[in-house]
Amino acid sequence: MTLLAGAAEVVITPPVATFLDGYGARNSGSVGVHDDLHGRALVVDDGTTQAAIVGCDLIGVDRRLVAAARDHVANATGIPPQHIMIAATHTHAGPAGLRRDLDEALTDVTARKIAGAIIEAHGGKRPAVLKAGRGSVDSVSQNRRDPNGPADDALRVLLFDSPDPRDGIIAAVVNFACHATVLYHTNMRISADYPGYAVATVKRIVGEAPIVFLNGACGDVNPAWIEQRYDEAERVGSIVGAEAGRRIAELRPLGAPQKVWNIRWDELLDKHVTSGELIVEPRIRVAGRTVDVPLRSLEPPDAYERRLAELQERLSSIGAADTEGRRRIVEMQTRYRTERTVAERLGPTAGHRIHPEVQAIALGEGCAILGLPGEFFVETAQRIQANASLRHLLVACYANHYVGYFVPRHAFDEGGYEPGVTLVDETAEETMHDAAIDVLASISD
Repeated sequence: MTLLAGAAEVVITPPVATFLDGYGARNSGSVGVHDDLHGRALVVDDGTTQAAIVGCDLIGVDRRLVAAARDHVANATGIPPQHIMIAATHTHAGPAGLRRDLDEALTDVTARKIAGAIIEAHGGKRPAVLKAGRGSVDSVSQNRRDPNGPADDALRVLLFDSPDPRDGIIAAVVNFACHATVLYHTNMRISADYPGYAVATVKRIVGEAPIVFLNGACGDVNPAWIEQRYDEAERVGSIVGAEAGRRIAELRPLGAPQKVWNIRWDELLDKHVTSGELIVEPRIRVAGRTVDVPLRSLEPPDAYERRLAELQERLSSIGAADTEGRRRIVEMQTRYRTERTVAERLGPTAGHRIHPEVQAIALGEGCAILGLPGEFFVETAQRIQANASLRHLLVACYANHYVGYFVPRHAFDEGGYEPGVTLVDETAEETMHDAAIDVLASISD
């Protein structure tokens, strides 16, 4: 079975003065462009089934943006809408109005640009060889809820190579889990943050082919920085990109073995690649489902005022040396402050339900991409990867919609930002995990 692949990228930078998303402390529009935002599209075709995967330098994508882009692409190419995955890198220096409180004009033009990149990629399909590998980056991220908590150091790559390595690569996919928040709310310029620099670094190593960056389950993982500046975003991105570029370059001899002259024996010997795998029989399969998830029940805003007042009184009464006691109070203060904000915005939610999409695209035996519609903790992705038993499973969060946080049940009692700001109840994370396993099972050999 011959695999075809095509790739393209498009600038999706919004106009200057567009408000930036991700930090509530901003109260005015952007003042310039530090670096452009891109949408990077990959189309794959095994002769029977086609699919498209897109990574966008945005904080998130609303399902209406995704639906519009899917419709444009389906009409132009015949790729079924449900075979298109559109994910965001989650940069906090991208435009507001695309994941909620939609800016209809910006949504329309962004959807058209993304669709255009997919259509261009579709038109440029050519024979490809799929190779999968994995590296490790452990120096630029940390669990932001507990420094001893899990953080995924795995960096996963997919290489869509030319059958003849002399022709250069067609595209690559890079998957790493870390919040794109090297830049802080004080930054007022549009930027892709560290994922943009990661892609630029990969290109310096392997050439100018499109590199699709998919952010993973980083709901509880933040980047490490010296200061929250552009040069630090570049440093972090360069570390991630250098590891990705190295692994992609190492994969190229798969299927076209590299040789070494042994001058003692005057023999030409093979040097085998050990850091990846050639997907010998690529086969595209796509599955997805909507999941029934209840919204959480919220209290009236004044109830949170009373809780916060009680917590502040307790905080004032403990000794300065009681670090653990202070942490227990602060984590609940953080939860209830953010939960109060959600309650003020949403109003009564009892009995309301949402139906987010879980999507999976299999590329060959043991190799797939899972799209999840929001922010998930590392532990959720690790459970999915362990239970799915796929050698090369890339988990792409912020895919096809933005629901917000899906928080493990235990985290509600632990407090902190994520269980405060989540829109869904304590059963939602388990429900999404089970749905992901079912969808992956339906496309597995």
